Amino acid sequence: MNPKAGANCPRAESVAAYLDGEMDAPPAALFESHVRECSSCAGALREQRRLLCLLDNAFGERAGDARSVDLPADFARVVTAHARTDMGGVRSRAERAFSVKLSLALAALTALLLGASAGDAVLGPAAALARSAASVAGMFGHALLDAVAAAVVILRALGGRLVAGPPPVAALYCLLFAGASLLLLRLIKGYHRAR
Repeated sequence: MNPKAGANCPRAESVAAYLDGEMDAPPAALFESHVRECSSCAGALREQRRLLCLLDNAFGERAGDARSVDLPADFARVVTAHARTDMGGVRSRAERAFSVKLSLALAALTALLLGASAGDAVLGPAAALARSAASVAGMFGHALLDAVAAAVVILRALGGRLVAGPPPVAALYCLLFAGASLLLLRLIKGYHRAR
């Protein structure tokens, strides 16, 4: 045997196929000649044969034993394929609910840890944006309140004089005031368009 053969021989994967009889004759002969030269493959083959003997003894597979079970020729390949693709346990409703809860808990923990470690770097821009939005909303609120207060003062001043006259004259004053207000709004709008 070759003492320089490494423990990670690329042909070490062929041991199971060789023991299961899944190799054709020419590849099996090539593997047998390789095992004579490679110490790691020879050791792997011995270990696999020992494991198979232990399993045979554990399951009572002896000549004439009534408990012996014949396994299909491609048993290892079928079990491997099912182990890789069987996702039956993941598809249950309880397991999906548990995975969603676990994911949310991990996301909350991540956000908490990032917030604690980053401090102002994470929360600072959001706080500044909230302060700016509150400032703009306050400015518009004050402007609206000032406009309403001015309208109330003007209406009080004019209201006493309009009501004092006869009803047709009071109605005429109201129409003139409404027309003047509309004309003022149009002038302001035209001024902003001209700019």
